[in-house]
Amino acid sequence: MQVSRRNVLLASAAGTLALAARNAAAQDASKAGFSFAAYGDSRPMMYLPSKEGSPDLTQMFVEMFGLVMPEKVAKEVVEKDVKLTFDPTTKELIQVVMPFTSKSEITTMTLDQGWVTEASVEDVKLLPGVHRTMFRLAGGEWVAREIVQDVKAGRAEFVVSSGDVVWWGNQGLTVTDSPYWKRVNDTMLKQLPPPDSDMLAAGLEGRWFIGVGNHEVWADPKIEGVLTAVPYLKKLGVTPENLIYKFDFKGARFIFLWSGKTDYRSPSLWDADRPKYADQMKQMQAWLDEAKANGIGKAFIAFHYPVFCRSGFGAIPAADNPHKLIAAYAKDMEIVVFNGHVHTTEMFEVDGVKYLVLGGGGAEQDPTLPGRTSIKVPDDYPPDLYWKGQPPKEDYNYVLVDVVPGQKTKFTLKRFRPWSAEPYATVELFV
Repeated sequence: MQVSRRNVLLASAAGTLALAARNAAAQDASKAGFSFAAYGDSRPMMYLPSKEGSPDLTQMFVEMFGLVMPEKVAKEVVEKDVKLTFDPTTKELIQVVMPFTSKSEITTMTLDQGWVTEASVEDVKLLPGVHRTMFRLAGGEWVAREIVQDVKAGRAEFVVSSGDVVWWGNQGLTVTDSPYWKRVNDTMLKQLPPPDSDMLAAGLEGRWFIGVGNHEVWADPKIEGVLTAVPYLKKLGVTPENLIYKFDFKGARFIFLWSGKTDYRSPSLWDADRPKYADQMKQMQAWLDEAKANGIGKAFIAFHYPVFCRSGFGAIPAADNPHKLIAAYAKDMEIVVFNGHVHTTEMFEVDGVKYLVLGGGGAEQDPTLPGRTSIKVPDDYPPDLYWKGQPPKEDYNYVLVDVVPGQKTKFTLKRFRPWSAEPYATVELFV
């Protein structure tokens, strides 16, 4: 049977078109990209379901104050200065008035069903008579609700937290017995849809990933709360002895480190011991070297203490600050770092690395208080690109990160400012 020249040409053309289509499809798949949400410091304030005449709350407050002062001093302060008010009908605790973190600051906390719903601070020295709101439970609820809606709608594939999602482990460790982990589970974890096929193919069996914060280990040194709430982290290498891990997703590398528990004498000191700082830096370098060798062009690194910060506790001290190690890779790949710990929002771009302090996830925002809105930093310290020299204000938020291989990563911050005439806004960052 003789095949006509016309048929040969048609077959050849069809084959060429099919090959071109397959190549185009592969190219489109590689450029498809993905999005994720990032937030930090979402923990509420204390849960105090106490009634008048119930066991004394003194020890609980002593341990709380012990985070920022010696235990002996904390006990004296609690016994002298913490005032409790109970509802005359229900006998439930409805208000706590107590010192904050300086001698002149007094905080008033309003409670409902055991939860602190609002907290304000009066500085009797700097601003007597003025009560500044630094915490609203509704702020963190808004962040959680919006993130869940974005994931359900396909706007974000998964969620990254830079830590501090619970208060402590003294009132229970797991979702079963901890009111804090139960709240995280109810408002976030169980609301998220199961992982899709892309995530499962990447070895990811959940949609929520955390860089462990100091509050996750407070009275829970074996991180039972974390490992029972999100057990799939175990498959990524997380154990009570190893709090760091990494994964790859669609051409991007994600690295989670642990900056340690808190020492009131140096609240941002990197004092991690699982593993220690030097070992973590070696591991991070190995992970970044591997990513570079495999042609991965983007790395997202999350850990709790901030590399750069101009307010609150301030940044990690220079001796154990990882900026130079991280910045050494900025010429080869796009690097973004998510931090928290300082309860406000700040952003920096230094030596090619983008840094986001995501402290507006729901915790009390103490850098908004007078005398705390800025700390002493060198004259050549990098500028904060979020507040741009203005004092921080109450601002609950999270960031949507759009990742497309070969293109510049896009950052969209969604925020809620309860005090503002325009409480809801969406802003583009790093533009």
